Amino acid sequence: MKLTTIKQNTSERIRQSEFINLFKNTVLPRHPPVLSEWFRRTFPDPSSWFTARQNYIQTTAVISMVGYVVGLGDRHAENIMFDLKTGETVHVDFDCLFEKGESFGWPEKVPFRLTHNLVDAFGVTGVEGAFRLSCVNTMRVMRNEKESLLSVLNSFVHDPLVEWAKLEAGRRGYQVDRGRQSVRSDANARMKDKAQEIMKTIEKKLNGQMGKNAHAKLPISTEGQVKQVD
Repeated sequence: MKLTTIKQNTSERIRQSEFINLFKNTVLPRHPPVLSEWFRRTFPDPSSWFTARQNYIQTTAVISMVGYVVGLGDRHAENIMFDLKTGETVHVDFDCLFEKGESFGWPEKVPFRLTHNLVDAFGVTGVEGAFRLSCVNTMRVMRNEKESLLSVLNSFVHDPLVEWAKLEAGRRGYQVDRGRQSVRSDANARMKDKAQEIMKTIEKKLNGQMGKNAHAKLPISTEGQVKQVD
């Protein structure tokens, strides 16, 4: 490895470390978690509070694992809501699918949204209690039903999303001097390749294949997969 590359990598790690320290020591103290208090006030009865919290934990785990598999992004406060009667997590706006968040100006690198405020409402066990168990159960069901899920998602290969068409058209740019039929054929081929690439990524997740190194072809256990992504 070249010296300049080593210096760049070292500098990048230092910047990341500085950002992490700034986030932990400056940002988080200014915005303490309040979601657990919201549950206590919304569900004052102990029995209803416990039921609502369990509903919240389980539904958060389910959407986290499903979102991880299909590459769901853009999970901000306006897209994550809560049922006032049951405490369940309700997500809206599923436009940002299939790792689309990685193409943003500030790429989304997290597999799913799990802030300190969300974890605060899990209780004293945090992510290590009912949340992790629900994540493992959800991922196990999806891996067991892999063929059914892929058969549904494979429809995107034959009928790609409009977003992919716009993306490919913008990438290659239409040339005036080329025939329209040739341009349309190239665009369709590119869209199909894009769809197949995304399907392979989803299939790898459902197979328990993690990472991009030589060992990524070896599937890991459901528990190990959940531990790596949460």
